Amino acid sequence: MKKIFINYFLYFTTVSCLVTNSCNNDKKTSEGKITTKEHMDAETKTIENMQTAYKGEKTATAKYEAFSKKAEEEGYHNIALLYQAVSAAESIHAKNHKAVIEDAGATVPIITPEFKVKTTKENLYEDINGEAYEAKTMYPNFLKTAEIADNQIAFLSLTYAMKTELKHKFFFEQALGDINSNTLKSLPSKYFVCPACGNTYSAAPKNCDFSLTDGDKFIVFE
Repeated sequence: MKKIFINYFLYFTTVSCLVTNSCNNDKKTSEGKITTKEHMDAETKTIENMQTAYKGEKTATAKYEAFSKKAEEEGYHNIALLYQAVSAAESIHAKNHKAVIEDAGATVPIITPEFKVKTTKENLYEDINGEAYEAKTMYPNFLKTAEIADNQIAFLSLTYAMKTELKHKFFFEQALGDINSNTLKSLPSKYFVCPACGNTYSAAPKNCDFSLTDGDKFIVFE
């Protein structure tokens, strides 16, 4: 298994800060006045949301690694590969979220992941619901707040995670469907993860759809 980490996120956030000046601690309007109370409240809430998202992604990283081992034990090798890839993607999201929190001078939470390993079929069912919640409810709400706060790097990190979770939901649905129909041979035998945003593929494109990262830089699981 080939693992490569390129910190493209810092590059994109640096460019974002230079263009939007969003990394200044003292944010002002174009007239030079301090931003509204709603704006400042959103700034505080955005960092709280990033801390919550970081906790979730760190937990998901450990959980999916454990679920991969469980799938392998049950003879679901290709599902084990999927869980390995998704775990790596969630780790990238956590690193990106951490960078946003540190940029704001806030505290990065220290957590002990808590989860229960069940059968692979049960794990997949719960994961589908979990990814759906993050992609359709949690992250969209966090993005609205980050937009009010005009926190561009938070918005970027949250967007990467939200879009990727939708793809993970699809992969988990495919895996669960194949277990139910006993057609596991139809599952992909290789996965690719973008090192910048966590975007996950079963076939590597020339460039990542989200971050435009070169496909040759992807982390490969096979």
